[in-house]
Amino acid sequence: MTESKQKQKKNSPELSIQTILTLALTVGFLLLLSVILFSLKTIVGIHIQDAVLEDISHWWLLLILVTLFWTVFLAWFLAQLLVRPVKNLQKTMLAFEEDPLTDSRVTPVAYNKELNDLGQVQNYTMDKVQGLIHSQQDFVSDVSHELRTPVAIVKGHLELLNRWGKDDPEVLEDSITSSLSEIRRMETLVNEMLVLTRAENLTVDAQPEETEVTPILERVYHDLQMVHPDFSWTLDNALDSSAMVGVRSDHLEQLLIILIDNALKYSTSRKEIHLALALAGGWVEIGVQDFGQGIAAEDLDRVFDRFYRVDKARVHQTGGNGLGLSIVKKMVAAYGGQVQVESALGSGSVFRLRFPLIKEENNQ
Repeated sequence: MTESKQKQKKNSPELSIQTILTLALTVGFLLLLSVILFSLKTIVGIHIQDAVLEDISHWWLLLILVTLFWTVFLAWFLAQLLVRPVKNLQKTMLAFEEDPLTDSRVTPVAYNKELNDLGQVQNYTMDKVQGLIHSQQDFVSDVSHELRTPVAIVKGHLELLNRWGKDDPEVLEDSITSSLSEIRRMETLVNEMLVLTRAENLTVDAQPEETEVTPILERVYHDLQMVHPDFSWTLDNALDSSAMVGVRSDHLEQLLIILIDNALKYSTSRKEIHLALALAGGWVEIGVQDFGQGIAAEDLDRVFDRFYRVDKARVHQTGGNGLGLSIVKKMVAAYGGQVQVESALGSGSVFRLRFPLIKEENNQ
């Protein structure tokens, strides 16, 4: 029984073909017989059949043309859907090649995940490259900004000597000493800025040494007062003794210049700088106050971030791109100190450096 059923299944396609051929031959035979029986109407019958066949042919031709048209149209439409994102990607890449800082980006593709992912990868790559370019530009601007103050101090001393100071031994010695100190500080500053731009985690070369704060603060105060005579300067020293902190003298000077220079930069309307020195519970506290534009509350926690700028619109006017305060934060932390800021929009800012007092000597 099983074998007979299998044979029937195998033979069923052949039987169906034979049936179709049989029906076709039967129909042909009947048509031929109809022609013989109705010989008198052969011509008319043939004409009728030809007309019907011609109509059928016309309809089939029309159907084929319509189908071909829609097939070509759909093929063109689908090709456009696939080619358009590729062309957009190519256009964006060419624009990026011509101008690496272009704002052009690959448009998202909602109907094709693979093309959309490819475009997003390209956008991400462009963002990363442009971020590196901006960082490089920021670094160049920051280096020039941070070096401007010591260069101005050296220039001021040399101009003083050129006018009349060279004839005064005391002034000559003081100017030479200050100029050499600024040159050494520039060298240290450049090295540390290079390290800072190469790594997020800067390790400051903190070698604690006993440094008396007052002479350093007074020297920086007089040097910057000479460079910026258009500002009103005040130094309030509340110490009755010589306070010692465990900070390298060149680092302390660098910290003071960065904070004072930052105060100068944002003192637009009221050009006053107040410096203060005091003891507060075992800490030596140095305050730098300006009366400029101030800092918004939402920006206070970020002013010490690397390359962060409070007012990006003033970058080209003031110079610098937020590198100085990040140096202050890392350097103060390396010596176990603290840096604090208080500010309000329109009222200026106060930056405070705090270092542990390691020795106090009576001046009397």
